[in-house]
Amino acid sequence: MDELTSVIEEKLAEHVLKYWSEDNIVKRDLEVRTVGEWINNEISFLSGFALWFREKEKDGELDLSNLISEAIGENVSASGEIEFDTKRFEILKSLTSNALTVLKDMSPAGKIAYRSMDVAVIKGISEGDDQYATKMKERTLPYQKPWWKFW
Repeated sequence: MDELTSVIEEKLAEHVLKYWSEDNIVKRDLEVRTVGEWINNEISFLSGFALWFREKEKDGELDLSNLISEAIGENVSASGEIEFDTKRFEILKSLTSNALTVLKDMSPAGKIAYRSMDVAVIKGISEGDDQYATKMKERTLPYQKPWWKFW
């Protein structure tokens, strides 16, 4: 709680102004969600992305070996770079992985953000490799779980 309090007190105002504003005016539909709900969703959402990148990062690159091995059902070694606005979750950089996990799990937004990275990577790889896409399709034959639900 202390870690999150520090982030909110020191970094949230600047983050909100940068990512939630148009012409320096913060815009959020307060009829859809309260300010607290918007903040809760944002922190959970960003925690999901931050945790995913933290778990996959190794020596300045992303180690995608486990993700891809699980997706195709055989051991492979894979690394890569992903274009992503990682500056957006810079606000949470000082938090521990345990704290990020708790924050990710406090809302569906965090869980969706985390899993969407897995899906985006697998989709990107399968679109660029017909053989890989075929393996993915074979694993999703009738009566089997779709590959994205194996985790």
